[in-house]
Amino acid sequence: MSSSPLTFHAPSQSAPRRTSQLLRAWLPVFACLIVFALESTTWGGADHTSAPLRRIAELFFGFDQFAYWDSIHLAIRKTGHFMGYGIFSLVCFRAFRILQRQPARRLGDRLAAHGLAIAATFLVASADEFHQTFLPNRYGSFSDVLLDTSGAVTLGLLLFLATVIIGLFRHAPAPTPTPAPLRREEDQEAPVHNEGPALV
Repeated sequence: MSSSPLTFHAPSQSAPRRTSQLLRAWLPVFACLIVFALESTTWGGADHTSAPLRRIAELFFGFDQFAYWDSIHLAIRKTGHFMGYGIFSLVCFRAFRILQRQPARRLGDRLAAHGLAIAATFLVASADEFHQTFLPNRYGSFSDVLLDTSGAVTLGLLLFLATVIIGLFRHAPAPTPTPAPLRREEDQEAPVHNEGPALV
């Protein structure tokens, strides 16, 4: 049987080092989950975010510029979904990369970490939308789950392409220095200085 491309640290590590590694990997993930939990309340509904966001927009762009504010507000909220869960996916990717056996530089390791991060984003987004079905001013939408997951896929793809490009530049061969042209033998002879007639 072939071994899985996703490898993790052996359990022979010391307990303090293992604990420190787990905290470094998962604390940012739990911080994002706390933000999602706070946002997934009645106070995060569109009826509570419209007025504050409109005041901020009017502060920058002036009054009477938002005849289509409802559509603009919806676009702002959907962009927040896309970017928020895309960032969460990158945080999850970082956690899985930390837990992989070092050095985990194979392509399969990176792809496995990206896949796990996208799967985690899908599960969290699904749980978030399911929870919103129980709120009086919110509703669960599978299209939002797909939007959140597409944010994870997009930002993960951008990160993957960036690491590939950086790796290509990092491993590019150094330019070969051009050898200096050889001088001819007559050019290498010391020049004869004309000191002029000697004074008597």
